[in-house]
Amino acid sequence: MKRFLLSENGTVSVYLILIIVPIFLFQAVLIDFARIKVAEKETESALHAAARSVMSSFDPELQKRGLYGMGLSQEASEKLLKDVFDQNLSGGVSANAFHFINNKAVDGALRVTPVYTLASHVIFESQLIEDMKIKAPIEYTLEIVDKFQKSGVREPFQIGSQFAKEASEIEKLIEEREGSLDEAWQSAEVLYTRTTEFHSYYRTRVAELDKLAAEIGIHTVDEVRGEISQVQENLRSLTASIRNMDLSLASFAQAGPEAAASIQSLVEAKSRLEEQAGMLSQKLNELEALVRKIMTYTALVISTKLEVAADERVIKQLQQVIEPTLRLAKQKNDEIRSKLTGISRSSAQGDSAAYGVFQHVSLIGDDYFYQYQTSIASIAALFSTFRSAVESVILYTSVHTSEVNQANDSYLAIANDFHTKQSPLEKSRMDTNEATTTNKQTQKNKIQAIMDQAKQAIGGCSLTSTQSGDGVSYSKLQGESGYYQKYRQANAQDTMIGNDVAYDIEKAEPASLRAMDMLEVINSAAEVLRDELYVNEYALTKFNFRTYGLEKDPSGNPKLSNELIDPGTHALVNQEVEYLLYGFSSCAANMSSAYAEMFSLRLAIRTVEALLDPKKELLQIGSPLLVFLAAAAQGAAEAFVDMNALVKGEAVELSSKLSSSALKLTYKDYLRLFLMLHSNNTKLMSRIQALHELETGKDLNQATSYIQANATSEIRLWFIPQVMKLLDGTGLLGCKVVGTQCQMNRAAVVSY
Repeated sequence: MKRFLLSENGTVSVYLILIIVPIFLFQAVLIDFARIKVAEKETESALHAAARSVMSSFDPELQKRGLYGMGLSQEASEKLLKDVFDQNLSGGVSANAFHFINNKAVDGALRVTPVYTLASHVIFESQLIEDMKIKAPIEYTLEIVDKFQKSGVREPFQIGSQFAKEASEIEKLIEEREGSLDEAWQSAEVLYTRTTEFHSYYRTRVAELDKLAAEIGIHTVDEVRGEISQVQENLRSLTASIRNMDLSLASFAQAGPEAAASIQSLVEAKSRLEEQAGMLSQKLNELEALVRKIMTYTALVISTKLEVAADERVIKQLQQVIEPTLRLAKQKNDEIRSKLTGISRSSAQGDSAAYGVFQHVSLIGDDYFYQYQTSIASIAALFSTFRSAVESVILYTSVHTSEVNQANDSYLAIANDFHTKQSPLEKSRMDTNEATTTNKQTQKNKIQAIMDQAKQAIGGCSLTSTQSGDGVSYSKLQGESGYYQKYRQANAQDTMIGNDVAYDIEKAEPASLRAMDMLEVINSAAEVLRDELYVNEYALTKFNFRTYGLEKDPSGNPKLSNELIDPGTHALVNQEVEYLLYGFSSCAANMSSAYAEMFSLRLAIRTVEALLDPKKELLQIGSPLLVFLAAAAQGAAEAFVDMNALVKGEAVELSSKLSSSALKLTYKDYLRLFLMLHSNNTKLMSRIQALHELETGKDLNQATSYIQANATSEIRLWFIPQVMKLLDGTGLLGCKVVGTQCQMNRAAVVSY
């Protein structure tokens, strides 16, 4: 044994074995590692090919509408995924042949997971943009931007819109000023009437007090009552004496003729006493009458002071109404002056003749307000002086009476002078306002008459279709659980119906002014975002509208769609774009909204044309709104004619007076413009989705456009699986060692 251990025979062999075995093990591991990496690439490639094959089975009905969604059920898609995946693995090519990796699919590990559907606005919009990215910019440039930019209407539109806005602002200030002045004058008239009444009343009262004072003199009630008591006492004494004389006369009468002399003497004495008693009775009556006069005088003095104080409060209250109202009128007058100054300095008015009306707007001088307020304040102050004079008088002597009457006459003199000067001014002002108001109402009536005709001519909906098919279709689209609400909810959005766009042609003035606002919006309409533009053009090319089939090409043939599915065959006949734009639940509501907005725009354009050549006599009146309404009345008549042509599919010249080149737009052009003006992609896309489901019957929630495919494959390890398993935890392998197999889990994401 010792010799064996110490022997050097075979050392080289052992040494070689120690070197070759690790090299062999390394090569074995390297070979399996290389096979695993090749298998990984093959698995990923096979899975992507299988996923693409699944996505290639798109729904042909949706594809005709420019949309791509899977046309397979979940079970069919997973079966297709498995078949293609198996056939793209080396183990599935030929089972009996030798394969370097021999990669095979693991049963039960394949699945297809839908991630996004066409119900998602993000996915839906991306597909619309993809479909329209070539067509939309070309048509948009040719049909809208170039037309407006090359026509030269931007400046007239800006001027017309600015004039309408400034006319409305100035007119509002004028109306507020004139309303305040009317209110002030109404109160001033009351003030004048009351001062006249007060003067007459107190003139009579002072005369009555003066007369009573003269009759009473310097007597007081106590003094007169003392005299009355004394007279009454004397009268009682005389009465007792006369009664005694009557008894004595009776006694003498019984005495006979010898008492005749005594009787005669008593009779004479009694007569004198009776005469004195009569005089005392008369004096008593006079004294009692004097007491009553004193009491009456005292009551009148007190009541006069109370009345004049109450009347002063009336005057003060009227003053407190008039003066703030005048201040408000002056404030509005100053604002008008400031606005007119700004307008005169503005370069926006260009050469528009209509701006001449601002030179004739009535401005009231500051002297008017100063004199007005001063007169009112003087009347109130002088009445207060009169009240002080009345309160200071106790006994109306001739001097006091004269002072009170003079104070009474003073405020009336100022009131008469004020009314004499101010009344003609106010009458002239109110007559002018009344004439202007009548003229404005005449123009409004003209506009209203045209609008009433326009409302009668809206039409656009077939009576039979509205009663039958359309009602059912709109119920599906926007019923209690309609398609529109479904897609709004799918995108976590509110389900409110409508597009917050409500044009009407009910009232002449607001409709005319709002129409002019559209011109300013149109001038900046080209700034619309590209993606919104694509969605709008998709709506116009894939769906029908009121004049679809009526518009003619240069050859005189009807313009029809080149889409795979003719929009003219859709369930909603010639009304889909109007529905997409306004979103109401009836043909009539959508058509009337489109008609009203289109009429408003034509009204605005025709009004601008009329403002270029306004009637000079209207400019002299100085009412900007009147000039505008007169132009709007003329524009409304021409706009109605335009609308009759547009709804027949004819092209109407944008403006022969405003544009530098001939430019004609059709009904479709205006719809394109309105889609741009009222861009609201979320609601618009929900309505487009709803219309697609109405036409195809396909729920876009089930139309998958983005999937994730998962699959697992495995290869058999050739050498030392235990060593490979040790490497499994390092993350180098990219597979999981299960026995002698190495399994690879892979995922692939594919979308249209």
